[in-house]
Amino acid sequence: MTPPQGSSPRPPRPRSASPAERSVEFAEAQRKLKEEAAERRLQASQSTGDAQPPKRTDGQSKGRG
Repeated sequence: MTPPQGSSPRPPRPRSASPAERSVEFAEAQRKLKEEAAERRLQASQSTGDAQPPKRTDGQSKGRG
């Protein structure tokens, strides 16, 4: 018996990314975030004229968890 036209035998299920694909996506996201952070730091240093980086008060830590 053939499936009706226009529908695939299996509905396309979102395929979980392989570890390699996840690491690539993660690396791209991290690079983008770093670029955005660098731009923000540059703008902040230009607007204030200070060479010191702004103090971090957003509660984010560098530790993984």
